[in-house]
Amino acid sequence: MLIIVLLLVFAWSTAYYDNALKNVSMQYNKNLEKFQDSTGKVVLEKFNETVQLKESFQKGKEALEKGYFDLKTENEELKADKDNLQAELNSLKSELESAKTSFNKLQEQFQQVQNSLIAANEQISRLTARVNELCRKLNEAGGNSDEC
Repeated sequence: MLIIVLLLVFAWSTAYYDNALKNVSMQYNKNLEKFQDSTGKVVLEKFNETVQLKESFQKGKEALEKGYFDLKTENEELKADKDNLQAELNSLKSELESAKTSFNKLQEQFQQVQNSLIAANEQISRLTARVNELCRKLNEAGGNSDEC
């Protein structure tokens, strides 16, 4: 009887632990599936986030490259404009110097003509005074002239 009881206890404990082991194994498999689903979702979310970051980085990079190219082109155009304006400025400076030289020559000629006119006016004034003096002497001497 004791052997039968021991066999029954052994059978019952074997069945109990087998059932408990099956429950633990099923629970483990369910948790493993949940974990794999969760991990897969997290990995998928991280992957999608990485793809979005990559796309946004690519767009930003393209925008920066376009901006750089536009600025580089504008810079080259401005340099060309600057060079053209510098050449035009140098040409205008040269023309201005030439005009100044011509103006100085004309001013010098004008000064010479003005000095000549002043000298001629002074000579005319002296000659007029001399003619008046001679006319007065002629009138005093009793002579007459059409010019006096």
